Order: sequence, then structure tokens, then C-alpha cells
Amino acid sequence: MKKVVLLKDHSELGDFVEDVAYNFENGGYSIKEARNKIKKFTVEGQNLCIKSFGKLTVFNRWMYSYFRKSKARRSFEYAQKLTGYGIDTPEPIAYVEIYNRWHFLLNSYYICRYESFDYSLSEVLAGDVEDKQLIIRGFVNLVANGLHPNGVYHKDFNGSNVLVQKTGYKRYRYQLVDLNRIAFKQSINKHKALQNMQQISANPSYLTELARHYASLKNIDEDDTIYELILVKALKRFKRRYTKRLLHTLKTLF
Repeated sequence: MKKVVLLKDHSELGDFVEDVAYNFENGGYSIKEARNKIKKFTVEGQNLCIKSFGKLTVFNRWMYSYFRKSKARRSFEYAQKLTGYGIDTPEPIAYVEIYNRWHFLLNSYYICRYESFDYSLSEVLAGDVEDKQLIIRGFVNLVANGLHPNGVYHKDFNGSNVLVQKTGYKRYRYQLVDLNRIAFKQSINKHKALQNMQQISANPSYLTELARHYASLKNIDEDDTIYELILVKALKRFKRRYTKRLLHTLKTLF
């Protein structure tokens, strides 16, 4: 069993999308080989990016089959929602879900426009790139005045999921990718905003730069903002470390 959702504006891609499972396994240029695979295709003169969400646990097969939307569907719907807010992300085109005879989800595919870019935000923070401070300030402006005022909270907000493209002299475009873990909230206060931003990097000096720009844009105390962002990061690390130790201990006991 197969569920195919394709935007009407892209009906010329219908045959390709209908057979996306076969096409993905037997063609395309690999961009990422991991638990979730990403490939680039050129179809009908269009450059497409396809993400395959595979290797589901038995529990997740059950959950995504009957109780939760698949990652591909969430990516597709969240991309549409972001676009409606004026937040840039590669244009969504389709999603496909593949089920077995018992209606258990086997795999899902998200298809969007392939977009070229010059850097990821991680590369900007870690490298010596042209207009570095301008790019960082532009990103923080996107967060402070674009994402959070619209209640957009990216739960996988690492620097590799923000793509940066130069569009002209001192002008840059920012696109969000890996969208399936976005949450849409009614409001995001300063503390929640800094909790979100701490995911961008593990490097305190990079976080300090982000906090400095955030304080400037929000017209709030710079030192307090830097301190709070670094503290939030430290607490998250502490919690993660001791949660892992606790889980390891429980596994040895049971």
C-alpha cells in the first residue's frame, strides 16, 4: 500500500514520485548516507532533493501507522507552514508513505526543491568566511524576529540545519532544513528562545557571539544574555550526561 501526496503545481513529476521508492534505490546522487538518506535527482529539468526516512523500530512503525504523522508528512506540512510565515525553506513538492499489507509503515520519502548554498551556519561559525559577523547577525535576526515571534521552535536546531546562500553584495539568504522535529507554539519567551539557540553549537565562544547579537537586536542586557545562554547550555549538557548514566545503570540492573 502506498500514499502519495503531490502538489498540483508539480503534476509533471507524478510518474517519478509514484515510483519514488524504486527511483531512490536505483538512481540519484547521494548527499547523505546515514540512518536517513538524502539524494539529489534531476527530473523534468528540475533539481530535486529526496529524503528517505528508514529503519523504523517496531514501536515507531506502530506509532507512525496509527497515532503520529510520518516524518515525511511532517516535513512536507511544516515546510508549507513555514512558507506561509515567510520563513525560507526549500520548496515542498511531495511526500510518499509505503505500508505493508497490515498497514504498518515501512518507509517514507519527503521530496522538495534542491537548493544550492554557500555555507551551513556551522561552517560560518567555525570558519573564517567573508561577512562572518553580518551572516551571524542576519541569522540571529531570523530567529529573534522571524521564527520565535511566529512560535516556530526547531527541536533539531543545530548549525548544519541552517543553509546560507549569498544573493548579492552583503545580502544573504537563510533556509531551514530537516523540519520534521519543529514545534509550533503560541509564544516563545526569552528563556525558551535561548534554550532553542543553545542547540546551534557546543562551543561557548560561538554561543557568546549569538547571545551578543541577540541582546543587541532585542535591546536587552548583553552580559545577562551571554550568561543565561551559556548557563542553559551547561545545564542541558549536565542533564544529558547524567540521564545517559542513569539509563546505563538501569540497563545493567534489569
